[in-house]
Amino acid sequence: MNFLKKLLMVAVCFSIFSGCGKKKPDGIPTLYPVSIAITKGTEPVDEANVLLVATTAVSGSWSVAGYTNSSGVATIATSQGDWKANGAPEGEYKVYLTKFPKIDMEPPPAGGFKDESSALAYSAERRQKLDAAPRAIPESLTSPKTSDLTISVVAKTGANETFDIGKYKLD
Repeated sequence: MNFLKKLLMVAVCFSIFSGCGKKKPDGIPTLYPVSIAITKGTEPVDEANVLLVATTAVSGSWSVAGYTNSSGVATIATSQGDWKANGAPEGEYKVYLTKFPKIDMEPPPAGGFKDESSALAYSAERRQKLDAAPRAIPESLTSPKTSDLTISVVAKTGANETFDIGKYKLD
């Protein structure tokens, strides 16, 4: 009987504490659901970073971003330090995108490079291949200063937007 009581107490404690996550940091406003799809015409743009920068009074020391899946859809989350939650604060945002080009290159040696010149040669070859690789995101959309993509996050309803970047010229 004593064993059953202890087992029950452990189960109750586990159920109470397993639901606890990191506490929302002070100063983070209410978050609303935001989903952004990135396409080029009818084709989804996968593996792209979607970053939002507030253009209205909403500001703070948090970031608002997402990463597109194979369907080109990013679920936007707000984060600060090691705390993260889905959604974005109400407000107007500039949207900008980044995506690293894929290149065909052997990974660096598991044990590291033998010497500095080998590391520098590998780095130079990688940079050359990255520079020559075709870009998926037009340069004008890779900075909040030059991007003309915007989104409004509305209280209670959030936002759901699709951006077709196929009309932008690849630089």
